[in-house]
Amino acid sequence: MIIKVPPTRPRRPFPPSTYWMASLLTATTLGIAMVYRRQPQFQFYEKRGVIPPSEPTEFVLVPGGGHPSSCFHKVTAQLKKHGHNVHAFTLPGVGERAGELTPATGLSTHIDDVVHRLEERDLRDVVLVGHSYAGMVITGVADRVPERIRHLIYLDAVQPRNGQNLLQAQPLATRVTAVTRRSFIRGTEVNMLPTDETIRFLGLTSEDDVSWARRNLTPHPWKAFNEPLRLRSSEIIRTVGSTKIYTHRSASGAYRAGLMTRAERKQAWVAFAAHDLMLTDSELVTEMLINAASNAAGELHQHSR
Repeated sequence: MIIKVPPTRPRRPFPPSTYWMASLLTATTLGIAMVYRRQPQFQFYEKRGVIPPSEPTEFVLVPGGGHPSSCFHKVTAQLKKHGHNVHAFTLPGVGERAGELTPATGLSTHIDDVVHRLEERDLRDVVLVGHSYAGMVITGVADRVPERIRHLIYLDAVQPRNGQNLLQAQPLATRVTAVTRRSFIRGTEVNMLPTDETIRFLGLTSEDDVSWARRNLTPHPWKAFNEPLRLRSSEIIRTVGSTKIYTHRSASGAYRAGLMTRAERKQAWVAFAAHDLMLTDSELVTEMLINAASNAAGELHQHSR
């Protein structure tokens, strides 16, 4: 018996468009996977409650560019409620001290002013907090009077090296200066004009916060952004000890710009918040400041036992 097997039909080739779509899909999938692998994976700070201190902490709060000390009004009230001592300093030429603005007002002026206030009030064992631009200031202050500083806290702040100005220490700051414009006041070049663009950049959206910003923000002396930081000890941050608090956007930007190592990424405290988080997320900031200070004093470790 002979069985006839029907001849197999030749396979039709896929149309060229099918191969093109398959190649595009594969390339897109691989591209997304590679981009995802390059994304820095941060551990966001989770609220854990405030660790009661064994004794009150001396907090000194230094605001960033164009901000008066009242930007910390919510955090100040909450820190005091927890039994801490709080001193918030407005920098010369800004806020209620805008009348002190001169062409000579710069980073060294701000460092000198904070040092003078610490010495005048004889403040010691201080937890020194700087927001944004004030990271430049608190680094310089710690270099000048390290014996008065217990710990530094960089609140979404610049972390400079010796010889750097703001734009060198934080290249992303060039976007800020572009958005917030520059002008002149009595012959002094200023930046951070309190415009709607500036307020949006700061992440202020609630009616109360926007209203506060329009009433209180002032231009900032440009020289302070452009003047390099001169340190006596390039290891001062490591010597004194510090906690770095980032917002999610600044953390990602710092990592991609090479300003944060993998080890630093793991140690960073990252908050899902706006740049002006002391206004938008004051309770979270209060908790982070207290726990960072307690951690510096070794109290978090003792409490966990």
